[in-house]
Amino acid sequence: MKRSRKNSRRRLKNCACALLTAGACWNYLASCGVTERAEVTRIVLPKEETAREAGAAAAGQEGLENAALPVPGILSWMIWDVPHIYQYDSYPTGCESVSAVCALRYSGVDITVDDFIDQYLVKGSLGETKEGGLTGPSLDDAFIGDPRTVHGCGCNAPVIVRAAERILEGTELEARNLTGTGLETLCREYVSRDIPVVLWATIRMQAWTNTITWTDEVKGDTVTFYTAEHCLVLIGFDEENYYFSDPDSESEITGYDRESVEEAYAKLGKQAVAVAPEE
Repeated sequence: MKRSRKNSRRRLKNCACALLTAGACWNYLASCGVTERAEVTRIVLPKEETAREAGAAAAGQEGLENAALPVPGILSWMIWDVPHIYQYDSYPTGCESVSAVCALRYSGVDITVDDFIDQYLVKGSLGETKEGGLTGPSLDDAFIGDPRTVHGCGCNAPVIVRAAERILEGTELEARNLTGTGLETLCREYVSRDIPVVLWATIRMQAWTNTITWTDEVKGDTVTFYTAEHCLVLIGFDEENYYFSDPDSESEITGYDRESVEEAYAKLGKQAVAVAPEE
C-alpha cells in the first residue's frame, strides 16, 4: 500500500467496509515511520546531449548499436528520456498503473493513466467474512481497491502484464513477465538495451515488514500484502546506485543505493515487467 500524507496513529477497528479497514491500517502504519531508509540520489537531465548519446557516454559505449549490447565491461547506463508521472496528483495508490504507463509511453504507445485504470486494469475489492476476517481476490488476479484513493492496495506483476497485453494487441511489442530475474540481468539484458523495466520494491526502499492479510476468495489461500509495496521504473545503473523514474518522487530520475534496492526487490518476490519488441 502506498504512502499516505496523513499523520494519523489510529488503531485498527473492525468495520463493515473492508477497504476502509485496509486504508485505516495503512494510514496508521505510514505514521509510524521506519528505522532504515535508502540513500536517495537525484540527478538532472542532460541539456545538450541527446538521450541516446548521454546513455552511451555514461556507459563508455559510444558508437555501439543496440545489437552490440550488452558487453561484459559495461558498468553504467542511463535511459534519459523515459516519461515520468508523479502519482500523488491523482493516483495515490496507483504506482503500478503509473509505472506501466511510463513504460508503455516510452515504447511509443499512446495511453493515459486514466485509460489504463478504467479500460484495462482488473480491479477487485475486499469483503468481510462471517468470522470478521477479510476475503478477496489474489494480488495476481486483480488490483485491490481504487488506485485513485488512499484506500487502495496494489497488485502483482501478472495483473499488469495482462492489462499491457490487451493494450499491445496488434503491435510488434509484448509485455514480458520477468519475475524471478536478478537485477544484474535486468540491467544487462534490458536497461543497457534502452528497455526500461517496471519493478516491484518498497516505498523509498524502506525496510518495512508490516502486512495486511486476507483469504483468497477462490483458492482459500492466505494473501499477504506488504503495506510499503511500491512499483517504479528501472531506467539506469552504475557501480553505486540503481536509477528509477519513481512515481513517489517529483524528480524525474531518482537513485537508490544498490543494496537497499536488491533487498526491497527480493522482499516483493523479484517481480518485474518489461515492454519489449516481440521475440
